[in-house]
Parts: sequence; structure tokens; C-alpha cells
Amino acid sequence: MNEQELKEQLQHATQTRLSGLKPDPWLTQRVCNIAQQHVHTKKKISLKGVALIIALILGLCGVAYAVYEGLTADLYGWFYGKDWKKELQAGDQAIMGQHKQLGDVVYTIEEVIYKKDGDFQGLYSTIRIRPAEGSNVVLIPSDTSVYEPAGCQPHLGQSVPVGAPSYAELAKEQGAKIFVARASAKRLVVNGEECLGSFGEFWLPQPDGSLLGAMEINDHVPRAEQYELTLSLSNWEVTLDDEYLREEPNNTWLKEEWKVIVQPTIKEENQ
Repeated sequence: MNEQELKEQLQHATQTRLSGLKPDPWLTQRVCNIAQQHVHTKKKISLKGVALIIALILGLCGVAYAVYEGLTADLYGWFYGKDWKKELQAGDQAIMGQHKQLGDVVYTIEEVIYKKDGDFQGLYSTIRIRPAEGSNVVLIPSDTSVYEPAGCQPHLGQSVPVGAPSYAELAKEQGAKIFVARASAKRLVVNGEECLGSFGEFWLPQPDGSLLGAMEINDHVPRAEQYELTLSLSNWEVTLDDEYLREEPNNTWLKEEWKVIVQPTIKEENQ
């Protein structure tokens, strides 16, 4: 895809998704900048890819679910294919938007879907982690080194811009602290009984400094009108030398359990 085709697809997609909202030049430029990076990668970008990029950027700006209610389906569909996306779109959906602050970090559970069709039926969700307002923090996923390029995903084929700073360089430039942040599913209770399903997650660093995560609980998870989900939240400081500060006398490790009630809209089989 050339630059002109990319612009045309972006224009069409944004007009479709953002009708009724006032134009935001900053947001438009942000979307174009992120999308343009994918033009130079080995992976060809499709309209689905453009829509996903828009969804991610909208989510970063905090308005995703006012105009876009399919981030979880798009995210898993992007990784696992169109059948997964369709199955998640047909699932029981709960728009959440609940927040929890732990130290200088805010955790938001955006959406939860019960996947009732196909393989690996169970709960799938999207979670966002961002610095708290007024904090000066650089966030990284738990499987990432401070020496890796900030906000980039080279393991997914994304090209790293020339001169892109590492997390350590970015923190030094901003006079900020670096924090590893994580949210993981710890317990799921359905109809009064704990489910011993299979728990998994993956995290994608975003250009605005937030972390976007996809969490799944499948295998032996029944379909229900309500789920009691307990998340394990944690964060800790890591030095510019990539050393975790999780032991005394410099222990910065914060941990907390967060219980949320998920009540999805049950979809009929023909919906």
C-alpha cells in the first residue's frame, strides 16, 4: 500500500468511526504517524489493520468506547485471524470502563467478552495501564528491558524509527522513574464456584506511554450472566541499569487484588 492509499483508507475509516465527534487535528496526525510506520514493515496493512490502529489510538485518548466497541475482537483477530474476530464479536459483551489506582499507576478494565463459539471458549478482555495524572513515570511490560526502544513492538514486525530512544533514555530525558506494571487474572468465580481454567495475557506498549493488554481465561469456564473476576495488580520501579527494586531497603513493589463484577449482555444464538 502506498501513502495515498493509506490516507484514503484512514479518511474513510475515521469518517465512519468518528461521525458526530468534533475533529481533533492532534488525534488525526497521531493516527497517520502510527499507521505510516506500518507501511515500511514486511506485514502489509489492510483496512482491518487501519481500523485496529484507529481503535488503539482512540483508546489511548480515552474515547474508544464512546465510538468503538470492538477492541478485544480486533486485537485477538489481528493475532489469531478473522474467525476469532467473528467469534468474539458474536460473544456476550460487557463494556466495563472501571479504574483502579495503585501508586503512580492506573489500571482500567475496558471490555470483557465471553467467547461462546469455536475453540477455547471463555472470557477475553482488554485492559489498559497508564501513569496516574500528575505522575512522572515511564511504564514498561514485565518482559521488556529498559534498553529496548520505547513504545515500539519490533517483535511484531514494527520497524523502529531511526533515533528512537530506549526506555532508559526516555526516562533520563524526562527525569522520570521507570516502572514495570502488570495486571493478571488470579481468580474467577461463576455461580458460586471457582473456575480452574487456563489463564493467559499479553501486553503491547503504546506510543503514548500506556500499556494495552489482552487477558484470557478459557477451558472449563461456563457461560453465565455474571462473573466475579479477581485481578492481581502490581508495579515496581526498575533502575536505568535494568535492576528491579523489589527488595529491602529499596523495595518499591506494590501489590493489590482487585475484584470486579462482570455482567455481559447475553446474545441469542442468531445475533
